[in-house]
Amino acid sequence: MHSWLILIYLVLALSAGVSSALAGSGIYKVVGPDGRISFTDKPPDAASGQKAEALKITTWSGAPATGNNGESVKRVTLISAQWCGQCTKAKAYMKSKGIVFDEWDIDVSDFARGKMKALKAKGVPVILYQSRHMVGFSPESFEKLLKPGP
Repeated sequence: MHSWLILIYLVLALSAGVSSALAGSGIYKVVGPDGRISFTDKPPDAASGQKAEALKITTWSGAPATGNNGESVKRVTLISAQWCGQCTKAKAYMKSKGIVFDEWDIDVSDFARGKMKALKAKGVPVILYQSRHMVGFSPESFEKLLKPGP
């Protein structure tokens, strides 16, 4: 199949998936017994011989998130992996402090892997804030990252 046809199928599947995601369902990457890949908003029947992977797609639209005192919350991006213990600690810390963050998982996102490569980071977590970033996690280093720079 031509690569442009695959791209069209992907765009159509993602468009359908975005509208279905709003309705509470997800998007699935399906690999058939013949190795062909397709995308759908419904998981395949288990007896079909197809393998399915639920894709995590996060979107946001609306007013900026605010903390309990009405101030704007700092927006942080976390490049992570599900298997990463330091990533889990970073997420728990941010949640405990009410810090809103976007998460990009390197195991499911080519974009996240590309961003990590562009930053020359050799491991996760990579935490981005404004024009600064850090690799690894400690509460002290993270708080320092959030402070206004020179």
